[in-house]
Amino acid sequence: MKIGVNGRFLTKLYTGIGQHTYHLFKTLAEKNPLDLFVIVVPERVNLKFGNNVEIFLVPESFPGTDGMKKTYWEQRQVPRFLLQQKVDLLHFPYPGNPWRRFKKPVCVTVHDTIPWTLSAYRNSVLTRLYQDKARKAVKRARHVFTVSKTSQEEIIEICKVNPEKISISYNAPAPEFFKTATQEQKDSVLRHYNLEKNRPFFLYIGGYDERKNVSTLVRVFLEKIAPFYEVDLVLAGGKLHQSPLYESYDKLTNPNQKGSVKLKGKLVRTGFVDQEDLPALYQSSFAFVHLSEKEGCNLPVLEAAVSKTPLIISDIAVHKEMMGESALYLNPHDEDRLAHIMASILIDPYNYQKQKQRIQNYVCPFSWEKTAEDVMAVYKKLV
Repeated sequence: MKIGVNGRFLTKLYTGIGQHTYHLFKTLAEKNPLDLFVIVVPERVNLKFGNNVEIFLVPESFPGTDGMKKTYWEQRQVPRFLLQQKVDLLHFPYPGNPWRRFKKPVCVTVHDTIPWTLSAYRNSVLTRLYQDKARKAVKRARHVFTVSKTSQEEIIEICKVNPEKISISYNAPAPEFFKTATQEQKDSVLRHYNLEKNRPFFLYIGGYDERKNVSTLVRVFLEKIAPFYEVDLVLAGGKLHQSPLYESYDKLTNPNQKGSVKLKGKLVRTGFVDQEDLPALYQSSFAFVHLSEKEGCNLPVLEAAVSKTPLIISDIAVHKEMMGESALYLNPHDEDRLAHIMASILIDPYNYQKQKQRIQNYVCPFSWEKTAEDVMAVYKKLV
């Protein structure tokens, strides 16, 4: 079998879709050595795949805006190139599959319904037009994959997808997150990102668009934690591009004091963290905090969980689907509750150890091997 893949997000490995694309097709290729995978990218990437993976550079060629270039690349350049390669099937790991009927079976992975349900992601006429076309194309695909039961239910409702042609291909933490970092590795990572050894810190890793609700976390920390406790808040990552979606991120400050009050805790922004440094960073943190309002999956939560880092996360459906009883949940806008949870595990060693034991008992039910097996089973039915 020859499978054609839109590999656009391999140029953005720091995103959830980038991680999904890389680990899914790397594992598929490893587990199916007799099949060939043809991956198309708009920019050069330096990634290791097996011998049965061919990566082709097809630069964007449309002389318009960035959005027009992207659309033309998805809708014309990629399908045309893959047809020339005589692929048996096409897989688009995000909703960028052909808007028109296509000669070959097309699969698409829809990670969430955020572009269709949150108005902030439809803030221009061209964006709304693109997203409406994408939603209709999802319904037209031969098969739809998604990354959680929560998203599956929403896609059936929003995109009107036949339930019989949608299945779940779960995200999973990469293998390195299951390994225990040495103290030397932890110390090296702390030095690299200017974090103090033996000083506790709450950790946030993820995006910074408005739905991630990082502004609430920062406000609670600066007003209700940092003045009283010697603990830091580390924000890893950064903006992906210029957009009104990052308005609150642009307003984040990093004060040494708030008004006349000297802060005992600091706000630390590391910028983007190298993938190989993430396990040690998770394992060095006091607790992981994520107050997102909406997710299709949330890979950093899974990474923190298998790193055995206590979790304080929003009580949205997909978090409960992934973590069950292994996390502390709260309404993402309940600032008093957040402050209480953060303070209680700081001042009460028994409470903190209880949360450590809770996450120690977590067994991740997801793996890229199982996901690749499920995806290949669908391919074989379509070809």
